[in-house]
Amino acid sequence: MASGNADTISASNKALVLEFYRRVVTEGRFDEIPKYISESYVDHNAPEDAPKGPAVVEMHLRGIRRTFPDFALQTHEVVSENGWVAVRVTGVGTHLGEWFGIKPSGNRVTLRGINLDRVSGGRIVEHWGEADTVGMLLQMGVDPFRHTK
Repeated sequence: MASGNADTISASNKALVLEFYRRVVTEGRFDEIPKYISESYVDHNAPEDAPKGPAVVEMHLRGIRRTFPDFALQTHEVVSENGWVAVRVTGVGTHLGEWFGIKPSGNRVTLRGINLDRVSGGRIVEHWGEADTVGMLLQMGVDPFRHTK
């Protein structure tokens, strides 16, 4: 494959992922999920019995919105190669809903992480993500080393 073609594909994949994060994750346009997410999509952070495809994305994002109704995702560095797009992200929202048994604190929470999405056929087909959940729990007023449901 010519370098120019690979650069074009990488740029296109970056644009797709960033547009998905902006329109769907931050702006909450859940009706647009199928435009960005393949039917064969796998979220490697979801439980094994979770649905595949757009359904798992919607389930996850609706859970975030129930907990943090004003949630917004900021994107920072973006790297794309061989179909993979890595993005350093910061999520910000106010903890106004219950999160896995943790009562709303009303605190403004900042969550930093790294997302890795694979794009194929013009849609996202695979997702891995790592986030500072310990930091998030501390901001929610929970000692993550003592919390029990």
